[in-house]
Amino acid sequence: MSSSDEPDAVRPGWENFAERPVPEVHGATTAPEAELAGVLQRRHEELAAARGASASAATRVHATLFELAMLIGTLEQQVNRAGEPREAVDEKLRHRELKNVKDRMLDVLRGAGVEVRDPKGLAADEVLDWADPVHWLQSPEFDAEVVAETNEYAVFHDGAVVRFAQVVMGAPVPAPVPAPVPTHAPAPQPEPEPEPEAPPETDPRVRKPEPDAETPPGQTPAPTDT
Repeated sequence: MSSSDEPDAVRPGWENFAERPVPEVHGATTAPEAELAGVLQRRHEELAAARGASASAATRVHATLFELAMLIGTLEQQVNRAGEPREAVDEKLRHRELKNVKDRMLDVLRGAGVEVRDPKGLAADEVLDWADPVHWLQSPEFDAEVVAETNEYAVFHDGAVVRFAQVVMGAPVPAPVPAPVPTHAPAPQPEPEPEPEAPPETDPRVRKPEPDAETPPGQTPAPTDT
């Protein structure tokens, strides 16, 4: 039965609605205009807080960039000194100065929530989510799939990867496939020997001549009738 077939007694009408008192807040009624103004005010405060957080983050990023720019200038000085003759600069001192600049740059990045990771030597399963293989190298020195070389480090921000590492993966040499065992052909069977031919049957009407009896020595064979 459709709604149009229902009797008028069960259809909702204005008589089914009852007036309710307007809710009071702190003893005073709240007009719709005041309620809407309150919602807009809260939304304005949330937007202002978000803009403030964004501006603060941008300020921190700028400070980090300025610090790194200064350290890059220091690194350039060290690189230029590295090009001087070895007699002018001690190799250990040169290495220590370069390492010091590198560590300061990494500290600045870590302070901004940025981390640089080198995946070299890690198993393939450990870097599956933050490294892209650009080449594979098979060698007997590898017992499993690992990162053999790192072309570019991975970059993380607040624990999330923002730049994948570019790596060369190492893998063990696949085991040689055994050659198929040749199946021996069955030995040739000897050909059956031909059956011996039966002697020709003799005609029973033909009498086989009997061999001559030997004549005793000293006797002359008797003459035969011709």
